[in-house]
Amino acid sequence: MIIPAAHGANLVYTGRAKTKVFYSRTDAKGWKVLIKGKILSFSVNTQLPKDDLLQQVRSKSRVTVRLSDHRKIKTGDELFVIDHRQLVVARIRVDKIFKSRSLGYLATGKGNFRNCRVNYLVVQRVSDEYSQYAHVFKGRGDYFIEQGQTGRAIAEYKKALKLDHNNPEAHIGLGYIYMKQGVLQFAFREFIEAYKNIGRLYDNEDRYLLLKGMTEIRFKETYYSYLPEQKRKVLRKEGIRYGLEALKVFPESVEVNYYLGRFYYKKSTMPENEDKIARDYFLTVLKSDPNHTDANTALSELYFKHKNRQKARFYATQALKGDPRHRRAKQILKYLDTYNKQK
Repeated sequence: MIIPAAHGANLVYTGRAKTKVFYSRTDAKGWKVLIKGKILSFSVNTQLPKDDLLQQVRSKSRVTVRLSDHRKIKTGDELFVIDHRQLVVARIRVDKIFKSRSLGYLATGKGNFRNCRVNYLVVQRVSDEYSQYAHVFKGRGDYFIEQGQTGRAIAEYKKALKLDHNNPEAHIGLGYIYMKQGVLQFAFREFIEAYKNIGRLYDNEDRYLLLKGMTEIRFKETYYSYLPEQKRKVLRKEGIRYGLEALKVFPESVEVNYYLGRFYYKKSTMPENEDKIARDYFLTVLKSDPNHTDANTALSELYFKHKNRQKARFYATQALKGDPRHRRAKQILKYLDTYNKQK
């Protein structure tokens, strides 16, 4: 049986139990789960998934669960870890189920268990909740995206959201479709819905894609729209905030470092200080992509602005290696040549 508990209360259970869990303290609705067991121990997963952005072996990346109820659990299933407040703190992808002579049924799985402790409860969604099937339609949407069938992908993502309207992965999928189509307001609306439930995203790839998408939209709206200057200042500030969040997930991101460099370079309210910040972001881009045309050009402009003509020439030349026809890089070199002739 389960002793009902509000947020912040301890869970007590014996045997098979049903309860409600929450994604955050502000989540009033929650969703029903069956308690399946407790965390027994942690270890390190040395086999990194292909979509791991940082490609670093992390501690507490593999877990062993002692199951009190092993029924309806199979390899590939998704389980969740909850803390004493009934808040979801991690997601487990089950990769093995076996029986131990001394401990009974055990399960092992991969995930990010940094915020977990031994004896935290492990739960599974109740089978009568329609929202558990949302991931099936989301997966179909991903498949149709890969096949280039955008219309069918949109239909599948919307089916997923009909079953689970807070499903962040489906909102992200729709957001990227709309962004590719240039419908930025629609795209950002989907991203905001996903952002409201970012706590449900346990994969770094999903979190990064969401935050990168939000940063990119704010970048485009700031520099490629006809919005009033005051509005663009607000969007620029938001873009910086989302970009910084994205870098916490993937510090080496070429795209986000470039956007942040442009945000700070174009801000110019404190030119000296912010130009240095912009420079550092552009240099981070070049560590991963030395021939990044736009980052090289931006650095050339920065150094030209601060009268360091030697470095301005160097980065303009590097920009042309990436794109021999780049107009702005050629223009800077022309200015530098004119200056040298006048000396």
